[in-house]
Amino acid sequence: MKIKTYFLLLVLVFSAGLVAAQEATAEEVPVEEEPIEPVMEMTYLKDTEGKVNLRSSMVNYVNRMPVPLPGLKIAFYAGEDSLVTLGAVSTDEEGLAVLVMEGDHDLPAGEDGSVRYFAEYKGSGNILPAEYEVYITDVNLDMELSLVDSVKTVSLRAYSMVDGEKVPVPDEDVYVFVKRMFRDLPLGEDFLDENGEYITEIPDDIPGDAEGNIEIIARFNDHYLFGTVEDRQTIQWGVATQYDFAVSQRTLWTQIAPLWMIITLSVLLAGVWGHYIFVIVQLFRLRRIARKENAASLV
Repeated sequence: MKIKTYFLLLVLVFSAGLVAAQEATAEEVPVEEEPIEPVMEMTYLKDTEGKVNLRSSMVNYVNRMPVPLPGLKIAFYAGEDSLVTLGAVSTDEEGLAVLVMEGDHDLPAGEDGSVRYFAEYKGSGNILPAEYEVYITDVNLDMELSLVDSVKTVSLRAYSMVDGEKVPVPDEDVYVFVKRMFRDLPLGEDFLDENGEYITEIPDDIPGDAEGNIEIIARFNDHYLFGTVEDRQTIQWGVATQYDFAVSQRTLWTQIAPLWMIITLSVLLAGVWGHYIFVIVQLFRLRRIARKENAASLV
């Protein structure tokens, strides 16, 4: 029996040592991380001041859901064969890198007059390289706000510069919006005429701020040639609106319950705890009476 016991102990010790050695080996061998293949996109925006905004996003899709990739350095270039370095920006917590180019830039253009904008991430660690390019034809969009026979009128004119001359941009879709909190309110959409112009009217019942100011936006919205080009102007054409915050009320769905509910619950809880206290007091009284009776019976 002793030999069997020793043998079993030896087997158990050997098994425990083998398991510990396997765990130590597993800890020592580093686990290779799967490479991440990021998805890059880039958009072009020319704002009211003529500044070019190149906006690049970097995400990784996990279970078909985009996960931002912050802290990645994105380099921006322009041109085809000979690239012009525009700058480099790191992505933020939302995986976005925005490069703002101020003033006019003499960038190399193709035969059709378009400029190739190129964004590149060279890769690092387990994140693979990525790149994206867009071809943009530079265009200007001017907006004029005026009263024509007491009618609030928006006049748009789109043109491109060719050899120092303004050349109209006809037959292109253009939009007019009013700035709202969550989503811009569309007021007009049509194609430019042969002179690159478009005219629309603004209604009189658009709510504005406390002074009646509204922001009107003219825009080429993600155009296949021009990207996004917009002109924003603020004018006192809206209805003056004073936004008063409602006084908080005691309702079932607010943080503070109605007063009648608080009183009812307090009365019910007081009744319940009163019964508990009454029962406890009676138990102590019964115990005291029992002690007195026991003492009297012993005399």
